[in-house]
Amino acid sequence: MNKFRTVKMFSILLIIAIIGLSATNCSRENRTLAELGDEKITLGEFEKQYLKTVGNIDTAKNKPLEDKQQFLNLYVNFRLKVKDARERGLLNNPEIQKDIEEYKRNYSPTYLVDKEIVESEVKKLYDMKKDEVRASHILIQMPENASPEDSAAAYQKADTIIQKLEDGANFEDLAVEYSQDRTVRTNRGDLYYFTGGMTVPEFEDAVYDMRVGQFTKKPVRTMFGLHIVKLTDRKGRIESVRISHILIQDKRDSLGNIIDSVETYQKTLDIYNRAKGGESFEELANQFTEDQGSKNQMGDIGYMERRRLAQPLDSVAFNTKVGDISGPIRTPYGWHIIKKTDEKPLASFEKQFENLKNEYKKTQKYKEDYAKFVETLKEKYSYKILDEGMGFLQSKFDTSKTIADYNLDSLFSQADKEVKLAAYDGGDIKIIDIINHMNINRDYQRMALNKETIIKIINSSAENSLLNKRADDLGIEDDEEYIANLTDYENGLLVFRIDQDELWSKVKVNENDLVSYYEANRSKFTKVDSTGNSIPKTFDEVRAEISNELQQIKYKDTEKAYLESLRQKYPVKIYDEVLAEAFKE
Repeated sequence: MNKFRTVKMFSILLIIAIIGLSATNCSRENRTLAELGDEKITLGEFEKQYLKTVGNIDTAKNKPLEDKQQFLNLYVNFRLKVKDARERGLLNNPEIQKDIEEYKRNYSPTYLVDKEIVESEVKKLYDMKKDEVRASHILIQMPENASPEDSAAAYQKADTIIQKLEDGANFEDLAVEYSQDRTVRTNRGDLYYFTGGMTVPEFEDAVYDMRVGQFTKKPVRTMFGLHIVKLTDRKGRIESVRISHILIQDKRDSLGNIIDSVETYQKTLDIYNRAKGGESFEELANQFTEDQGSKNQMGDIGYMERRRLAQPLDSVAFNTKVGDISGPIRTPYGWHIIKKTDEKPLASFEKQFENLKNEYKKTQKYKEDYAKFVETLKEKYSYKILDEGMGFLQSKFDTSKTIADYNLDSLFSQADKEVKLAAYDGGDIKIIDIINHMNINRDYQRMALNKETIIKIINSSAENSLLNKRADDLGIEDDEEYIANLTDYENGLLVFRIDQDELWSKVKVNENDLVSYYEANRSKFTKVDSTGNSIPKTFDEVRAEISNELQQIKYKDTEKAYLESLRQKYPVKIYDEVLAEAFKE
């Protein structure tokens, strides 16, 4: 991809990220916020675009109306450019159509995988996250590549422990005696509270399938070994709590040993009693806390999710009511008094979806689920590697070298690039396909080019083709969500084309412009000489800087005139009373 194309694609994606176009079906959100000629912008549309710039709904709610008005003006300008471009038929431009087809080839597989794999797994993950669980475990270490003898010994040991539990033995005592988890001496096997996505899938699946008080009748196998698990608690989850605290640190001698612990405790207890007696917690925090990070915030440390705090603080914060003051609480940092000021329930699935999707796609489970899905497509479409093509490809490579040692584009002639390496129902994979794939995929760059590696490269190069085949069979291009996302991309292309071809192309800066600007703004262009005095820069020193500034100024003037003409052509009406309702329940 050349430099211009890279810049173009970045600009398009930036436009989409900031102000992509999408639709909404919620009745409240269908209220008309703005009219652009015969088109409408709904409140829901605006809220979705605004959220993309501020990150989360709490921030959006707290933003002033002026900020939302400024964003709406930018969004209206974007939509005006899109409307003008579409009505003038710019979408039919061959270069834009080529970009759209390339985008579809890359986007369709991603969309398919989201629909076929990701959405159901994300829903399962969200359902898990509705509850938090507390479990204890006994770990019997067993490597993933353990020998049959070592595996048999580990399972026999696990069965012995389970039998002891069946006979009424205490779980914590057995954990201390048998568990090979190095933390067992301090926690007696207790893993504290966690929720879906925090542990390996095999472990959390087992825990969420149990009832409180149950232990596993068969050991749970994970990458860490064998686990005997007991579920000790399960309850509805609070997503995060907000607390303020007052910290009185332990006094220590030069060797780090704690001194005057009774005095430190008594001081904390006195402050706690004053807070419980009605004195302002914030003023007490400002006066006494020794946590410099929260002192200026009157003790406030913001919202914390489960397991973000030291466990004694975490336990109290998540088990008290908003407004409660608790203490003194001991942690390795000293003595704390805490006040719970707020708590957040679990956000809706719709609001959590993107974060959960990103979380799931980073897991090993996603990699495994994706690989299984691709294998089903290979079988469905009778995918196979062709011996003749495979032999030809092997003949071109030295097994002592790697892909990084070759320039693939020059290694193969145009005729070579059409050699078929694999085939499936309705398509094939050619050498040109692996060249294109290797240009963006670096997984195989340093692997020796033996037969096994070459097969992996061919299979990897075939994945998008198989996914596109499946997407075509399912007709995903007719899905409303797919159409909306494709429209986002088209709009980004159109606005980029207008900005580049019709606005920037009109920006002309000549030598007289540069000189005039320099003369009028000499005071802006200065430097410090060897004596420390400020002196003016010469014209030649600032020529490039002035040229850039003038281009920006002229572009803004050109864009302003263009947008004014569009507002004449497509009268804009904004309903301020609807904007005032943005992000209100």
